[in-house]
Amino acid sequence: MSRILEINVVRKNWLKVPFKMAIVYPNVYRVGMTSLAVHIVYSLANMRNDVLCERAFLPYTEPLIVNSLESHQSLKNFDLVAFSLQYETDYINMLRILRSSGIPLKSEERGENDPIIAAGGPCVWENPEPIAEFVDVFAIGDAEILLDDLLNACTYYHKEDALRELSEMEGFYVPKFSSGVIRRRIATNLDDYPYPVAQIIPQVEEDSKFCPIFGKSFLLEVSRGCVRGCRFCLIGFQNRPFRTRSLGRIRELIEVGIDATGVRNVVLIGAAVFDHRNFKDICWEVVNRGYGLSVPSLRVDSFDEDIALALSEGGQRTVTFAPEAGTYRLREFINKPFTEEQILQACSVARVCGIKNVKLYFMVGLPSETMDDIVEIAKLVEKVKKLGFPPDAVRVSVTPFIPKPHTPFQWMPQMPLRELRRRIERLRRELSLVGIRNFEFVDPRWAKIQAALSLGDRRLGKLLELIATRDVDWRSGQKITGIDLSEYTDRPRDPDSPLPWDHIDVGIPKTLLLREFERACEFLKESSPEK
Repeated sequence: MSRILEINVVRKNWLKVPFKMAIVYPNVYRVGMTSLAVHIVYSLANMRNDVLCERAFLPYTEPLIVNSLESHQSLKNFDLVAFSLQYETDYINMLRILRSSGIPLKSEERGENDPIIAAGGPCVWENPEPIAEFVDVFAIGDAEILLDDLLNACTYYHKEDALRELSEMEGFYVPKFSSGVIRRRIATNLDDYPYPVAQIIPQVEEDSKFCPIFGKSFLLEVSRGCVRGCRFCLIGFQNRPFRTRSLGRIRELIEVGIDATGVRNVVLIGAAVFDHRNFKDICWEVVNRGYGLSVPSLRVDSFDEDIALALSEGGQRTVTFAPEAGTYRLREFINKPFTEEQILQACSVARVCGIKNVKLYFMVGLPSETMDDIVEIAKLVEKVKKLGFPPDAVRVSVTPFIPKPHTPFQWMPQMPLRELRRRIERLRRELSLVGIRNFEFVDPRWAKIQAALSLGDRRLGKLLELIATRDVDWRSGQKITGIDLSEYTDRPRDPDSPLPWDHIDVGIPKTLLLREFERACEFLKESSPEK
């Protein structure tokens, strides 16, 4: 990767620090440096005098050469290579990075002198089995809790003994040695743990490919988890309970973080930042200090004029809402029962208060969805447009429904690929008829792959390895291996049958998920239109 100027980079002497760790985000720099997880792990690891931690990302161009940013070292020279896995589709990138670095792909093929390969992140929490052959140790939980234990074991013991030691600790899954249920470990009081205030900021123009997605901003995590219980949402179940930072701590972080980074914009991070009891105070705290404010996503039932004014004054020109479905019936089914009036009211308030654009997220392919439900998405978007937004100011983003582990919908099937394509094409036509030109969607092929990697078992490792090493596409890979992804995605799962991720305990009883699943099924029986 090209060298760029950054501030707050930590560079340690390779000859003086005994243990070397790389934190790898298996995607390009712009995406990786938007991830708070990278900043947290990098900061925590480098707080230790006995550890050197450097970053690595997927390069923008071929050939694939992945070296650390700080000292340009090959990953094979590190003692520990830790991957942050936020998206299942990055699994192939992870394997390609290992291969290009001269590190054997499979754990069983690595020797004592090869790095320990670790992985963490939401994909690991949901279901590590598709990549279990390639990773030595999975961290199931928060970095603030697990990182020191991981580093202590790896610095004190030889590789094999370190893995055996970790397999006996709560929160670590070592496929070679672990048995029984692996229970996550999380930070219960966010105020108790260090926060990366001296975040790395690239000194580039805002339109540079190296500029993070949110621009040159201070990432301020105000909460973790969510209590809303949307039946399709992984984060809403696997990352409970909802935890917040105190207003006093947040004020301190704003002051220190802005001073350390030199930026003038604050991005509030959290799956449910709007549920922080001091959310409005936090917004105005940022704005009244003269800083820009960004909140990536909001709920229509929590949005009001006070919030809209704070965002507008803070320079945010686009608000994002996720109605998810075009009809109240489907929104109630997924346990996100926004009324049409609430959606339109939120969008109207945004426009009146100076917000220029609105972005709306929807899903297609939900169980029991009909073409009428698809048409209703376009009708709802048209009503938003008629609130007075300019022609290109209403943006629509669509993702096919993807069943996720540890949610009530983990037993639900995904629609067949052909049907997903048909529905997206219908929605595109309907939106065009009402004058909506800003329409983007996730390719149903990728949604099918993501669903399979979310719901799959260890057999998928064969397909992943083939694609990563022989440069074949997913379709050809399925033919060669005899693995049909639709076998994982298109069939409902039996609630009484074991699931590949049953040994990962994220703190939500399966009985609770089953109860919500049954409620959803009962709702469908009572409310679904005739096919």
